[in-house]
Amino acid sequence: MERRRVALVVVRSVAVILGALVVTWFALPSPIGSLPWIPSPAPALDGPYKMNELLTSATWQWPEAVGAEDTAADADGRLYSGLSDGRVVRLEPGGATTTIVQTGGRPLGLQFSKADGLLYVCDTDKGLLAVDVAKKTFIVVTDTAEGDAFSFTNNLAIDSAGRVYFTDASSVWRKHQYTEDLLDQRPTGRVMRYDPRTKETTVLVRELSFANGVALMPDERSLIVAETGRYRLWRVWLEGDKKNLKEVLIENLPGFPDNIDVSPRGTVWVAMASTRKRLLDMVHPHPFFKDALASLPKAVRPKGVRWGFVLEVDGEGRPLRSLQDPSGNVVWSVTSARERNGVLHLGTLDDAGVATVRIPW
Repeated sequence: MERRRVALVVVRSVAVILGALVVTWFALPSPIGSLPWIPSPAPALDGPYKMNELLTSATWQWPEAVGAEDTAADADGRLYSGLSDGRVVRLEPGGATTTIVQTGGRPLGLQFSKADGLLYVCDTDKGLLAVDVAKKTFIVVTDTAEGDAFSFTNNLAIDSAGRVYFTDASSVWRKHQYTEDLLDQRPTGRVMRYDPRTKETTVLVRELSFANGVALMPDERSLIVAETGRYRLWRVWLEGDKKNLKEVLIENLPGFPDNIDVSPRGTVWVAMASTRKRLLDMVHPHPFFKDALASLPKAVRPKGVRWGFVLEVDGEGRPLRSLQDPSGNVVWSVTSARERNGVLHLGTLDDAGVATVRIPW
């Protein structure tokens, strides 16, 4: 009897402590005041999404390149990337890196312009940069649009005339607050165009939930944009009868789309930073619970799924195939997938190096 009494006291004490912790948690002030959103049920992993291990054959190169979130090639085929320590570097044969500039911020998406030869860089802290690789210098070409400063300059694409299309993921949240942005569901992401000839920055699209990757279709009549927070890609028309309109290219993706890139065949490679998280889909319709989650310390918040996933879709948004590493032991949290000479170069936000994998034809 005495043991039962002691056990009952312990159980009650634990229940009281847990209850107090739960009450305290829900009473904590939240950094967000989220909106409800009802996502569609995650698609089944069959057809083009069928589980496979095609990414497990990837190899990692350039171990000094920590946080190589994206890659870009110059006219001679040499690769460049922006790193988590603020450097823009050239990825040399043999695995070494050569520093081009130190931005003092966090360079993410980058691409060379064929019109002026400059390397344009989205720096989440600085804005849109133009880097002169030969001189190893850079300037900030734009950091505001319509009077609003950029908070999270993210990714870009450049047309044949040298105009730069780029995203500001949010006008409220910064890079380290991406979880708050995903939970908040107050769409403040934008797509903009910078024209080097006029120095003007024009807002093309507003109200995206975490505006992310950007890719120009080969005919340059439309732009594809990843809306990470709502698992979909948009097509933004730049020419023709639908000019200035946007329409869904593909939605209800199996993961969070990050950077995107057009292949030599005109298809679109979609890098998935993580596959879907069931808990997040469950709480999205309920702001009370989302706000409570956002109040938790980052160390104990739910983390992304460690699952490497790259998807190829055609120009009409039909999924064609995927390359995966379900274990996450070789490739995980893919932020970019750039195809060059039959090889995908895969970027990552925080880990060391760039992964390469030959495309299985």
